[in-house]
Amino acid sequence: MGLFKQFKDMRNVVAAAPDMIAQAQQTSAAAQAYAAQAQASYGMPAGYGFAPGAPAGGIAAGDPRLTPIAGVDLTMYARISKAASQEGLNADGLVLKAQSYGVSAQAWQEAATGWPARMRGDMQLAVHYGNLFGQV
Repeated sequence: MGLFKQFKDMRNVVAAAPDMIAQAQQTSAAAQAYAAQAQASYGMPAGYGFAPGAPAGGIAAGDPRLTPIAGVDLTMYARISKAASQEGLNADGLVLKAQSYGVSAQAWQEAATGWPARMRGDMQLAVHYGNLFGQV
């Protein structure tokens, strides 16, 4: 990959980062609200396992929905997203934060678009993410 292509990719990541952070925060808030609603409505503990044999986190470790995206697993995605939101990082800071965890800018771009897309329409996965976001 040429140097100019890398710069272009980095510019694209930086430009998209604020929207990615906002989307991750919205997904987390929705997941946490859903978990709270389930607990209030049904007396279930937050993170209740919906699938048979699922652990308290809701999704079994071998579930294919937890397959890392560009080498970034859901826990790492939650960790970086939470750090970015807590530290009020701008787009450049988000990329640097991801890199500080060993995630390249390109891998972060793929993960930051892939995880929200995977969670969209999958409430169980979104709740699992919300639980991780709260724990990391």
